[in-house]
Amino acid sequence: MRSDVLGLGLLALGAVLCGAGLPGATAVSEARAEPAQVPVPAAQVTGATAQVTGATAPAAVSGPTCKLKGTAPVTKGARLYDAPSGGRTIANFTGALVPMTLSAIPADPASGRARLSTSDGPPTLRIDGYVAPADVAVFTTRDIPVISGHIWISSAQKVKLVAATGDSLRAELSIAGSERQTARASAPCDAFALQRGVPMKMEVPGSARGYLMKTSTIELYDRPNGDVIFTLKMLEGTAQLFWSTEAKSGFVHLMSRGDLTIDAWGRLKDLEALKKGELMDQYIPPTTAVAGAQLALDKAPPIVKATRSVPVRARRDEKEKPIGEIEAGAEIYLLETVAGWTNVLPKALGMTPPDEGGFWIPAAETPK
Repeated sequence: MRSDVLGLGLLALGAVLCGAGLPGATAVSEARAEPAQVPVPAAQVTGATAQVTGATAPAAVSGPTCKLKGTAPVTKGARLYDAPSGGRTIANFTGALVPMTLSAIPADPASGRARLSTSDGPPTLRIDGYVAPADVAVFTTRDIPVISGHIWISSAQKVKLVAATGDSLRAELSIAGSERQTARASAPCDAFALQRGVPMKMEVPGSARGYLMKTSTIELYDRPNGDVIFTLKMLEGTAQLFWSTEAKSGFVHLMSRGDLTIDAWGRLKDLEALKKGELMDQYIPPTTAVAGAQLALDKAPPIVKATRSVPVRARRDEKEKPIGEIEAGAEIYLLETVAGWTNVLPKALGMTPPDEGGFWIPAAETPK
């Protein structure tokens, strides 16, 4: 029985963060469960020896009009700026959960910034700025076809945005356990979100038999003795688990669901059948829930709830343009009051101001 099988949809366990200093407080302590890294594949496969034929990628449609929402951790140390390029830092993310709305995604997400508001519905301390799209995790909300009728990016998978046009996005992901294979696909805005949903399981019939790849590479076909539509190349010592209830002409009808959902045919000679009755669950890697850093102030200042919205500025100056607001009903920490201005922090501590700045509101408008 094999114990070296990885399969698609591997999860990376998180690490423990170091403490982060906060303005107006002596120290911050934290215990962190890093968000699980869920690899995902996409519509156009690239990488060493990766091949995809017989597939037409959907035309790219949309990004500038997309609005992606969710509450999730943002990479610790990521910065929020006050301008699409250049500008100054107005907030640093701590790795804790942050409610977000991402919009105005640039055509090339790798070379530009997207607009980010730290709010997605419920009242909060909202800061409006610009962030590198790579610092914000994006997940699929449904299965996205890679090769129509045969290969999909599964729902609830983490992807990397690589292009934006109109009302759709193009995403890329690494195939878990593969030899640097990547895949790309385009889909409408509502196929993506900033919060991972619950992965959908595939029901396996009791009569199904499990199959493993004999070698690190396997060609998938659209039908028995048909065309190769996908070549999967795994790292040495890893393999992909499939199940099947149908064989024909030396081919097996293969099904699987991980970061990729596969419904294709493979040559029987490339596969190793599990013994009848052998449980397939042991070959499927466990899943891990997404979690953020748990932060707390050593000497917690008072928490108050805003009864009305209050503009927030990066400096103690009325001429400063507001960088956001405390939304009515939001709970905040009250820190020091200096020269008629009060420094505040969001209760969840998902972000803090830079050392040279703050989240300042007029002392006269401070919630009681």
